[in-house]
Amino acid sequence: MQKAIFHGLKRFQLKFIVLMFILATVIWSAVIAPQTASAHASLVEATPESGSKLQESPAQVTVTFNEQLDAGLFYIKVFDHNGNEATNNKAHLNKAGTGVELDLPKLPEGVYLISYHVISADGHPVGGSYPITIGNPPQEDTLDLPSAHEGHEHGAGPLTTKVLLQYLSRGIWYFLVLALTGWIIWLRFSSAGGAEVKKALSSWTLNLQRAQLVALLLLIFTHIEDLLGGGGVQEIWQLFTGTTIGISWIVLMVLSFLGFVLAGRRAWLDIAWTLSFLAMKSFSGHAASFSPAWATIGLDFIHLAASALWVGGLMLLYAKWRKQDHDIRMFMKTFSKMAFISIIVLTITGSLSVLLFLPNLHYLFYTTWGILLLVKIGIVVLVGMVGFVIRLYMRNKNEHKAFPWIKVDLSLMIVIMLLVGIITYMAPIPANEPLQWHQMGEKVHVSVDITPKVQGTNTFLAKVFLPEKAGKPKQVLLIFHYTDAEDVAPISVPLTAFEDQTQEESYGFAKYSYKAVGAYLPFRGNWDLEMRVMDAEDNETVYHKAFIVY
Repeated sequence: MQKAIFHGLKRFQLKFIVLMFILATVIWSAVIAPQTASAHASLVEATPESGSKLQESPAQVTVTFNEQLDAGLFYIKVFDHNGNEATNNKAHLNKAGTGVELDLPKLPEGVYLISYHVISADGHPVGGSYPITIGNPPQEDTLDLPSAHEGHEHGAGPLTTKVLLQYLSRGIWYFLVLALTGWIIWLRFSSAGGAEVKKALSSWTLNLQRAQLVALLLLIFTHIEDLLGGGGVQEIWQLFTGTTIGISWIVLMVLSFLGFVLAGRRAWLDIAWTLSFLAMKSFSGHAASFSPAWATIGLDFIHLAASALWVGGLMLLYAKWRKQDHDIRMFMKTFSKMAFISIIVLTITGSLSVLLFLPNLHYLFYTTWGILLLVKIGIVVLVGMVGFVIRLYMRNKNEHKAFPWIKVDLSLMIVIMLLVGIITYMAPIPANEPLQWHQMGEKVHVSVDITPKVQGTNTFLAKVFLPEKAGKPKQVLLIFHYTDAEDVAPISVPLTAFEDQTQEESYGFAKYSYKAVGAYLPFRGNWDLEMRVMDAEDNETVYHKAFIVY
């Protein structure tokens, strides 16, 4: 019976490896396909707004984001139509630490470009530029700047070769951090075998240290330009001395060089160095931008430590197998138990972190981050299944038959590291982009703009397009339904008619514009926009639009 089981497992193993290659290809295809890279802080409000036409100079420019910003490096710059900075004033953070403000002198009539750059608390750059007009400048005063682009980029852009290198550098470095730290701990507290094996394993340690340092330098090189945000070489010192991400890079490089001197000398030094390295990694990721920080960073540290024990143990197991170490059977038993504990710890800490990151679990289906996390969870389940197979062989003293499955485990580990490299560059919570909706109908067209479309105060602009002969609409209603909770009654927005001077396509109909400002979206989650238009003859047209406030 057992032979039949093992024979079936062997056939399944081949199919499983092929499946992993297909899975890795699919994941990379999904990432390489044209899309937008996600940032971690998103713009909530800009004052003045993009495209504003002001009668006189604003006293201040402000940009506000949905999370805390790094206080070390940020700017707002205002350029005139010649490309010269309109003021030498320096921007400052608001009291909440979520926005940047720039006081302006009285600016003359003209077209101006507002350009901003910040770094979110988890070390990701966010920037953008947009135009405003003051007064009635001459027609020839148009922006003609190489960096001018209308709208806010929100730290996003097309998935270019540069962005792919950023993904790759993060994945490689993440893997090598776990491999190196886990390797050193396992090497310290497990039998290293004979003299030849010890010598071979020490060369593995040195090569892992070198690879980790090169990967760290590659990560810095591929990210530093975006973090500077066009600020120039003069901002490099500020980046490395005044920002959390820059300081963490310096400390990680110092620790990397110290590792060449300290590794293998004393047990307590190995432990202290390993824990310090993992701690610094915990302070420079998603966990740093969520609260409570002690919980998110603490869980991330434990998660990293458990991952390091699994990855480093697999590496050492593979190295011992390559060198035909005589004590490999004993090490396999020890590693198997530790891997089982690591999987349990990873599951618990990962689940708790997700609960702290996301307002509710539905968010897992809203973003690429959530989908990839679910894929990662599925692969972790497969790791548990592979571990069960390995333990089954070991119980029957067929350790040699377990080694092909260890290769499968290594393959799964590589796929997980690839996923992590992608996930760490994406936002757990999507950005709230303004809603711009237009609905065509046979007799009535409507449009609704919600800016900035966040939980709290927004500007609501509703437009109705009716045939000229139909006259003015008798009634226009804008109603919001919170679909995540049935006990929340519909929210009516009190619209006020106004004279809209915006030039736009009217489809041969007369346009009627309405506006409101207020906190009519008080909750995060799924909403249904209901637009009801009644014409002069009491004919009512109803349209619906579903959207999400993240």
